[in-house]
Amino acid sequence: MSRSGARTRSAQYVSKWGGGKGVVQKASGGDITYVYAQGKLQVVHTFNDTGTFTPLEAMEVEYLVIAGGGGGCQGGGGSGGYRSSVVSENTGGGGSAESKLGLTAQTYTVTVGGGGTGGTNTSSSGATNGSNSVFSTITSTGGGRGGIFGASTGQTGVTGGSAGGGGGSDVTAGTGGSRTSSPVQGYNGGNGVAAEGVNGGGGGGGAGAAGGNATAGANGGAGGTGVSSSITGSSVTRGGGGSGGCSITTTGGSGGGGTGGAANGAGGSGTANTGGGGGGGGNTSGGLSAGNGGKGVVIVRYPVLTELESLEIEYLVIAGGAGGRSNDGGGGGAGGYRSSVSGENSGRGASAESTLAVTTGTHTVTIGGGGGASSNGSDSTFFGITSTGGGTGGVDGGAANSGGSGGGAGAKYTTAGGAGTTGQGYDGGKGASPDQGGGGGGAGSQGADASGSTGGNGGNGVSSSITGSAVTRAGGGGGCWGGTGGSGGGGNGSPKTNGSSGSAGTANLGAGGGGGAPYSGAGGAGGKGVVIIRYRTDQGARFIVTGGTITTSGSYTIHTFNDTGSLVVA
Repeated sequence: MSRSGARTRSAQYVSKWGGGKGVVQKASGGDITYVYAQGKLQVVHTFNDTGTFTPLEAMEVEYLVIAGGGGGCQGGGGSGGYRSSVVSENTGGGGSAESKLGLTAQTYTVTVGGGGTGGTNTSSSGATNGSNSVFSTITSTGGGRGGIFGASTGQTGVTGGSAGGGGGSDVTAGTGGSRTSSPVQGYNGGNGVAAEGVNGGGGGGGAGAAGGNATAGANGGAGGTGVSSSITGSSVTRGGGGSGGCSITTTGGSGGGGTGGAANGAGGSGTANTGGGGGGGGNTSGGLSAGNGGKGVVIVRYPVLTELESLEIEYLVIAGGAGGRSNDGGGGGAGGYRSSVSGENSGRGASAESTLAVTTGTHTVTIGGGGGASSNGSDSTFFGITSTGGGTGGVDGGAANSGGSGGGAGAKYTTAGGAGTTGQGYDGGKGASPDQGGGGGGAGSQGADASGSTGGNGGNGVSSSITGSAVTRAGGGGGCWGGTGGSGGGGNGSPKTNGSSGSAGTANLGAGGGGGAPYSGAGGAGGKGVVIIRYRTDQGARFIVTGGTITTSGSYTIHTFNDTGSLVVA
């Protein structure tokens, strides 16, 4: 995982699979990461320095191209031009995202513009704009440097992708420079302030806002704010303007802008690879150093799953078991049991179901809760597969509920137990007089009928090795008055004592609870269900798959959901 939850994949998993599907790195160059965005897996190529980008085929890409920030003087340097085609984001200067860029199979030089050199508060000697960043036909213009202090007239900030802030003066302050207008990439610089001995420089323009104006005897103009982008998977703000120098330190614009110097202080440099402008030098004396601009960056991304992809999985989906019925009650039925594991069975003796082809995306996994005393269990669901919650047992003299597996009938009810669901679980057992409840149905066998002396045993569950070891799940609860729970976590029915309670079914086995004894004996709660999926590890390497507790066994990767969550296939 990347910082902020964006999913990434290391390069060792990048390969072609049959038919050209799966994860395919379609270009080389820069630092490569992977992110799930806009509903698909995408490759991200980040260039922090000049290099080359070589597509292996024709493709359409999103880009973020930021030039180097301008150097400061007394006015702050403007941020490097900011151009973006990332869908639903902005380009610099308040513009909408540009169009995606079509490329062919050739080598493209990627030029990352360096930051401009800072001068001093009183001299522009050696001070420079930032350098352009270039990718294919996209050129972002370097940020403009800041203006210097002038005794009679402050210097105007220099034009750039975003422009530099104006210099201060004792008489007439310099104005902020103008941004590049075609295409718009950032904002204008702020104005300096004229005040003898307490002058200050304006803030450099940022990609997201104009530089602020200086205030006499206080702060230099604040650098304009940058623009946030999630092209790499997490939100990062870049393209902040450098703040102007004055009497008090002024924080640079968000997105890497340099700090404006205070009094006798130097300006701070813009942050590398954000295109932030350099901060201006302070105002008490001449020759105070200003900060350099931060170099730019070029980031390119494109989808690697261009067709609908799917991952073949086997599953085990078990619903919540029912609670046993209170007061002469039958045992609770197990939650419905559905399985597609090759060579194993679903509930009620059914053969394994077909495997699922799970498509890329986020898929909700719902784990059915176990029923409380005298309540049905809840359904478990995953990707169109629904297992039905178990049916609770019958009360004294009453019929049981149907469900994934049916509940056991109450004492004295000798007609039938509750019905199970085809392909998921068995019926519950019959009750008997005077005080014996029928056993709840299990996924693997019917609940037993009660006798005149003992409650019916719960039906047995079904064994599965989906996790790598054999585990029996979805046993039915025993009927009141001594019925034992079925294998697979079924709760025991009450002891042969008036007012005694049944035992709970085991959690995450979807087991039924035991029935409660006469004279207000409480039924045991049902156990909540579980969803387990597995797939061949070599096939899963085509994707990023997250969710649940992940383990491996042999050639399989297993995801176990003991609680409701999401399976994400990217």
